[in-house]
Amino acid sequence: MERRRTATIAGIGTAAGLFSGLFGVGGGVVMVPLMLLLLRLDERRATSASLGAIVLIAGAATLTQGAFGQVHLLEGVLVGLPALLGVLLGTALQQRIPARRVSLVFGVLLVAVAVTMVVGSGGEEARQVTRDAGHVALGAAFGLAAGVVSGLLGVGGGTLFVPGLVYVLGLAHVEAEATSLLAMIPVSLLGAWRQDRYGNLDRRLAVTLGLLAIPGALVGVVLANVLPVRVLQVGFALLLVFVAQRLVRRGLGRA
Repeated sequence: MERRRTATIAGIGTAAGLFSGLFGVGGGVVMVPLMLLLLRLDERRATSASLGAIVLIAGAATLTQGAFGQVHLLEGVLVGLPALLGVLLGTALQQRIPARRVSLVFGVLLVAVAVTMVVGSGGEEARQVTRDAGHVALGAAFGLAAGVVSGLLGVGGGTLFVPGLVYVLGLAHVEAEATSLLAMIPVSLLGAWRQDRYGNLDRRLAVTLGLLAIPGALVGVVLANVLPVRVLQVGFALLLVFVAQRLVRRGLGRA
């Protein structure tokens, strides 16, 4: 049984790393559902372990994207700093929400992300955007919201970082993914620390997942720089829809 569990954790870590590198989302959108469904963890333990693992995953992926010249430090700080406040709000809110509601919220979020990936346009190349006060404020608002989502659902926040960086701050899609990975490192670290203070973090599981995910993250970064963006978007959207329907059923008490 222990060997089977170890193999399952390795599989979850590898899949999370691959999708993190491909899409700049930290891997939480893969880790949390799979830990709920395969490891039978409760929602708070799963989201906490995900946040801890993302620190290692995003760190490795950011360094690799930096080697490709895709990381934008200024934009990363612009969305990342407000996200630190957001993650404090999100982790506090999570302690006050019934566990199955977290699954339901996560499922709905994944459907929204999938739809955005399929119907969204642009992001292939950087766009000219005037960095006026309005754009800066909107970018910061995306960061704040991403932090809340990160703390509440155990994801890195890339599901909101990436759209904000593309549509508000004008980065190309792969640049946005790379910069999103940078922004989520301190966000995930803070979220994991807060979850540890609440007594929810399994440190051993988080570190194991993070280390096992690193090879997949490096492969994902390389693929993200060579594959057509549309192919990545549609493939990931299909996976999200499958996982989302399982989580919605769980949240409604049907699984």
